[in-house]
Amino acid sequence: MASYQEMDDETYFKELVKYRNSGVNHFASYVDIEITDAGLGWSKGEVVLQDHHFNPIGSVHGGLLFALADSVGGSAACTRRRPVCTLNSEISYLNAAMDTKKLVAEAHEVKAGKKTCVYQVDIFNDSGVLLVTSIMTYFYLHGEIHFPGAD
Repeated sequence: MASYQEMDDETYFKELVKYRNSGVNHFASYVDIEITDAGLGWSKGEVVLQDHHFNPIGSVHGGLLFALADSVGGSAACTRRRPVCTLNSEISYLNAAMDTKKLVAEAHEVKAGKKTCVYQVDIFNDSGVLLVTSIMTYFYLHGEIHFPGAD
């Protein structure tokens, strides 16, 4: 397979989704986050909820909601073919995540600069109700994203 720099966009985005769902993404796998799709400047992801995702009052734990926003936002940032780390984030919990079987997150690019990029990530329940909105700022790291078997 060609290196990621030589991949066309469609192939790169498919490989990025596979990579973000692979075993190298330990924390996201541990909390059941799955990236479902990505394209230039955007990505989508979801969590099929299980008992361990809920807090004592029966609502999805806020930490899972934040982790989903960060993972989906980070995936969208990586569509620029550069690795990133989270620099800053702001999250607003708008509605309790109760009585839902799945969380669905959508990230879209607000700005891609030379050293940083900003993404808005919205999270919905399985009925389409907006639960969370967040602004995630990422810092571009030096180096390259390496997909296993792609080089």
